[in-house]
Amino acid sequence: MVLAAAQPHTDSTRDQLTDLVEATKAIGDRLRAQILRALSAESYSVSELCHIFAMPQPALSHHLKVLHQANLLAKRREGNSIYYRRSAAPKDHLRGTLFDAVDRTELGASVDQRVAQVHSDRHRRSAAFFAENAHRFADQQALISTADTYANAIAEVVSHFPDRHGTLLEVGPGGGEVLEQLAGQFRSLIGIDSSQSMLQQADERTRHLSNIRLRQRDYFTLPAVRKYHTVVAAMVLHHMPSPQRFFRQAHSLVKAGGLLVIAELCRHDNDWVIEACGDTWLGFEAAELESWAGSAGFNLVESQFLGQKNGFQIQIHGYQPEPHHN
Repeated sequence: MVLAAAQPHTDSTRDQLTDLVEATKAIGDRLRAQILRALSAESYSVSELCHIFAMPQPALSHHLKVLHQANLLAKRREGNSIYYRRSAAPKDHLRGTLFDAVDRTELGASVDQRVAQVHSDRHRRSAAFFAENAHRFADQQALISTADTYANAIAEVVSHFPDRHGTLLEVGPGGGEVLEQLAGQFRSLIGIDSSQSMLQQADERTRHLSNIRLRQRDYFTLPAVRKYHTVVAAMVLHHMPSPQRFFRQAHSLVKAGGLLVIAELCRHDNDWVIEACGDTWLGFEAAELESWAGSAGFNLVESQFLGQKNGFQIQIHGYQPEPHHN
């Protein structure tokens, strides 16, 4: 009897096996699995994760390092803080399968409560900044871009999906430039902001337009009713406590066939904006926004990019709800 010689493993097979072993070994710890679950749709700093899991930083940092080395986590710097999120390679079936399994588990009531507290703390810090700096916010923003610049580009994107009988919602209308620019395209326009001081600035510009209404509301508490033809967020997402959650809420508001328009800073490293402009995030990669939008049920339908002052770049994207999500 002649035994066939074993076929040598290719480098590709050996690499895939090593990857499988390292990824499953990294996730084979209860705490690390919980960390991945907490990061299912959010990014958190190291200090926030320490609070969420009630663990000192040296111990938690070890677990984050293991997950990062196994390519289960990605990290990015925002000013003086390092934020972690799950890795997001769309064709990585191994990690996608592991994440799906983790997402079918629960974090537990105490961890959920601490997660909610982290988001509340982020919101409170942002609200405090605008309460104290509303009077000079426009001057600080002008160091990056004037609102008139991206208002024109937003109007162009919206004009490609016209519905003069529909209702537009703008989240965080700032000085009212975008609402004023779009007033002729809609029967009704609503601007909401949690800061009364910011709404007063928008009112000064738009009070002569009878189809614009301004309301002091928290975006995340709006009822999930798909009644808006268009939702606009211009230079708002980088102030949000959870950009990912923003897209999920938007999907509950935009009607079938409607439009979500985002105007945002591209990813940058000018961390002075954290103090000067109250930014939480140093811009975003276009692919990052598209991934979050896709996870929430939107398709990207149009994009523009505008060069600005001091090396900044603004990206403007239009998204529509996927038909089968409605």
